[in-house]
Amino acid sequence: MVGPVYLALFTVRAKAGIVLTPTESIIFWCLVIGTFGSIVSLLLLSQYRLKENQRFVQQIDGLRRERQEQISELESINSDLRVQIRRQQSLEESLRAITNSLRLDDVLSQVLDSMMQMLGTNRVSAAALSLFNGGGFNHHTVALDPTMETDWADPLARQAVLRRTAVVVGDTLQEQEWRAIYRYGIVSALSIPLIDVNNVVRGALVVVSPQRQAFSSADIRHMTSFSIQASVAVHNAELHAQLSQQRVMLEAVLRDITDGLVVMSESGAIVMANPLAIEAFQYSDREQAGLRGDLAQMVYEIQADGISKLSRELRIGENDTDRERIFQAHASQVRIAGDGYGHIAVVLHDISDHKAQERKRVEFISMVAHELRNPLNTLNGFLKVVLQEKAGPLNELQQEFLGLADGQAEALKGRISELLEFNRNEAGRLKLYPQWANLTDLLTVTYARFQIHAEQAGLTMNLANVDQLPDVLMDSERIGQVLTNLIENAMKATASGGSVTIGAEATDSEVKIFVRDTGVGIPPDEQARIFGRFYRLERKSSQHGVHLGLGLSICQQIVEGHNGRIWVESAPGEGSTFLFTLPMIGRAQLSTTL
Repeated sequence: MVGPVYLALFTVRAKAGIVLTPTESIIFWCLVIGTFGSIVSLLLLSQYRLKENQRFVQQIDGLRRERQEQISELESINSDLRVQIRRQQSLEESLRAITNSLRLDDVLSQVLDSMMQMLGTNRVSAAALSLFNGGGFNHHTVALDPTMETDWADPLARQAVLRRTAVVVGDTLQEQEWRAIYRYGIVSALSIPLIDVNNVVRGALVVVSPQRQAFSSADIRHMTSFSIQASVAVHNAELHAQLSQQRVMLEAVLRDITDGLVVMSESGAIVMANPLAIEAFQYSDREQAGLRGDLAQMVYEIQADGISKLSRELRIGENDTDRERIFQAHASQVRIAGDGYGHIAVVLHDISDHKAQERKRVEFISMVAHELRNPLNTLNGFLKVVLQEKAGPLNELQQEFLGLADGQAEALKGRISELLEFNRNEAGRLKLYPQWANLTDLLTVTYARFQIHAEQAGLTMNLANVDQLPDVLMDSERIGQVLTNLIENAMKATASGGSVTIGAEATDSEVKIFVRDTGVGIPPDEQARIFGRFYRLERKSSQHGVHLGLGLSICQQIVEGHNGRIWVESAPGEGSTFLFTLPMIGRAQLSTTL
């Protein structure tokens, strides 16, 4: 608008001859002034708009710069996320790789390879998995340079184990503690402890680099996460190796033990059997014997009676022949933790050879005893004839000597009879004839029978707690034999002036009979052996005489034949108490007794 106004003014001036009227002059100047005002207004408006445009441009530039910064920040975050995702993927791949194998060597190798891949070979020059073995470390290493020594792993692993936290070395030349490993070309290092599920430090994961400050806090976090899973993988691999070794050992034991082993279910089905057990089953099947049924019966009895173990002698084949096989079967319950079902394990110990030798020994002892007893009976008979002076009169000295000889012959006959009885019992030919009998009467009669002998030996004989004892199902003759043997032993062990007491105590389940003396006593180390066959206790009493050491063994056989037990309580110099029990059985239970 300024241009046209300026031209209009120029045109007016060109026509200078024209004279303007006052009105026209006023109009003219009004136009001039108005135009000038408009121009000024336009100029001011333009200047304002220019400033506004400049301010707007500045705002746009600021927004553009801010947006560019945001874009740069987002790109940086995106880049970091990509790196983290790659690391996470690498970590996941590494974890899958180390958990897919159960062989320890494979797991160790995979852990090392995974560390190198996860951190990158552009930074990491070597890695180590160090397992603590108590006194030192077993180092498993991998390096880009195959000639690189491995001594660097020990101090780094040791520090991580001691501190139980990550050890970061930024520059080995700047840290006095780590200058020694610089000679291996190591500038920075990272060592992470391996802590198992039981919070026990098992070792360390170590990575090293020829670069300064090669490992960041993110690397520490990733290595720590990786170490947790690596520890689990190593632990699982070690458990698998142990289980494999135990399985191989168990298979070898089951294969090579000299006894058969059978595992049966609660229904009596065979779950497992070792080679010797299978051989026993095959032999039983050939002989048409019932080994399988016998074992199933043992399983049934264990369950029915609620007991944990049961032993029994099982025979296969024709009795007392070379084809007979005898097994001592020991069955016991086996329960797996967390499993409501149980199994029965049966050990079959082949005692066929032992039984054959025992049978021959019994036959030999029986033959020898009979061969000795026959001439001894003849000798003893002639001695009695001479002592009765049927062959002529004897003087006093002859009577004395022949009386001693006759006494020794009688004693020898007693020893032979004792040996024969023990032999019969060992052969399983112990015969018991249980009947209801009054225990009070038996104790009273036995007491009366020994009272005179006790007085002659200077001993006091006592009878205690025998009133109102219940009737007991027993073989009175055999139990009387046990009492006689125990009382005779007590009298032999007790010096003149001492005492021997017999008595009994009854409970709801059993009656306990005892023979107590004030003799020399029995040392603790011999108390468990005195019931063994042919065991002779060297007492300090001069009255014990000569014996075979079979009396207490025979007593034990008789008592155990009644389903009782026998034992001794004693101390040297304080006397001894021999005790045995007999079960209390109601008359209504007669069908389930001996």
